[in-house]
Amino acid sequence: MRFEGSTILVTGAGRGIGQAIALAFAREGASVAVNAAHMETAEDTATKARELGARAIAIEANVAEEEQVNSMVDRVVGEFGAIDVLVNNAGISQPIVPLVEQSTLDWDRVIDINLRGTYLCSKAAARWMMNHGAGRIVNIASAAGLTGPVMRTAYAPSKAATINLSMVLAVELGPYNINVNTVSPGYILTDLVKNFVQQGKVKEDAVLKRTPLGRMSTPEDIASATLFFASDEARNITGANLVVDAGWTANGWYM
Repeated sequence: MRFEGSTILVTGAGRGIGQAIALAFAREGASVAVNAAHMETAEDTATKARELGARAIAIEANVAEEEQVNSMVDRVVGEFGAIDVLVNNAGISQPIVPLVEQSTLDWDRVIDINLRGTYLCSKAAARWMMNHGAGRIVNIASAAGLTGPVMRTAYAPSKAATINLSMVLAVELGPYNINVNTVSPGYILTDLVKNFVQQGKVKEDAVLKRTPLGRMSTPEDIASATLFFASDEARNITGANLVVDAGWTANGWYM
């Protein structure tokens, strides 16, 4: 078990990618702190982690609220004695509408959760990691942060900024033996994407036609990449961004 004796905090882990990441760490022997915006979903993941034999706690917190974030990190350290790995997964999408129809409130909400939340959680966890001379931070961004998807004028910039924030933190925290890296998923078979497909907002056939490997990724694919960055195998990798999209972003062919 690669993470036996380690404590992991995963934000936005009540379902989808976050839940897959939390359970992957649980299978590898870690103690897992599960954050979500609602206690019901956080506890669901924590229960599944306990069923795998892991120690797990559920924490309801809004990652955009600094006081709640600081209290969350304090609780993790108080109950488990450490915070060895932070996975900033909490994030939201936006209504897919043209720029001129987009609500500024939607912009603010997306930036608050996706970027401010990553900043606040990293800041809180880094304090403990710096004092103990080690740590791993893995930020979940998106291939959207590397491209120009139309009608994603809040979501895509929030993910581009997350990729850059990871690089800034990697340089600043490197002297404290803290690695900071990013995983950028492409189209992932989550409930959100399935809903977009059903609504006709994502054309599955077009996505697969552009994708060299001919398939969408799964939450477990993202979990595997996250575990790699958190492991000793990646001890000399920091400031990197790993795109997990079956080749979608790399494909520049226009047909």
